[in-house]
Formats: sequence, C-alpha cells, structure tokens
Amino acid sequence: SAAMAKRRRGMSLEEKRETMSRILFESAEPFDLKELERIGSKAGVVTQTIKDVLQSLVDDNMVTLEKIGAKNFYYAFPSTTY
Repeated sequence: SAAMAKRRRGMSLEEKRETMSRILFESAEPFDLKELERIGSKAGVVTQTIKDVLQSLVDDNMVTLEKIGAKNFYYAFPSTTY
C-alpha cells in the first residue's frame, strides 16, 4: 500500500525522474526498458517503478520513446530538451 511505501524511505518520484533522466542524458544513447531497469535499479530506483517513471518523463517531453521493431527505446539527448 502507499502508506507502507512511505514508511520505508525510498526515492520520491522527482528523485527517480532525475536519476533516470540523468542516466539517459549522460549516456546520450537509446536504451530499451530491460537495460534501463537494470541500470536504474543499480542507481537505486525500484525496478517495478522504472517504466512509470520513464512514461512520466516521456509525457513531459523530457525523454523520447521510439518503437523500433518490436522494442521500445528510450533516449534523451541534451540538445532535445531545449
């Protein structure tokens, strides 16, 4: 439940968004969801929340989501945010 999630201090949504967007900006290359879940969880973001975090960044036009073949790729190049 949400109350339980609050009790054990995890990252806030904003912290997760910052972490995931930083990963994408610094690499400046496309990743699929599986790769981002692996990298994000190493950075401290709960794996199960990564897809929603990425979707919120896509919704805010901070990250680009592109379907290539059967896979979705996420990327953010520093130049695309201005």
